[in-house]
Amino acid sequence: MNRLFRNLLATVTGVVAISALAAVPAQAQTISGGSCGAGYYQQDAYPLGDSSGATGAGVMFLYYNKSTGKNCAILRRDANFKVTDGMSIVLEDSSGQADPDGQRAYTQYAGPVYLYAPGRCVKLYGEVTGYWMGNNSTYLEKKHSENTGWVHCG
Repeated sequence: MNRLFRNLLATVTGVVAISALAAVPAQAQTISGGSCGAGYYQQDAYPLGDSSGATGAGVMFLYYNKSTGKNCAILRRDANFKVTDGMSIVLEDSSGQADPDGQRAYTQYAGPVYLYAPGRCVKLYGEVTGYWMGNNSTYLEKKHSENTGWVHCG
């Protein structure tokens, strides 16, 4: 009887887990995974933060799609960083073309932004304003603004 109960419990747990995944819209699954869409692969990650003992504010992710030649960037906030005045990200190439996502209405992520830049370097600019918990358990307000410099040339 005990074995029967365990098997039944395992089956019910599996069905509930699969149902929960199926209930999440495809768009939400894509965004939560940090993806720019099919065919994009992460090239690099660049943190926003400082060395004052707090968690980082977020991370800028750079992706590339080999078949389309497009770059993509997303800024995701750190789980412990609370956004109070929005987030933005810009993807620029060395010829001056840029794709900004500066709505500043975001609180979880900014982007994706896309840029076709064959044979050129790209640069990411990210900005997020909010607060995080410091080492002494005080909330520290901060505006983080970073750029990667020219990266992934070619």
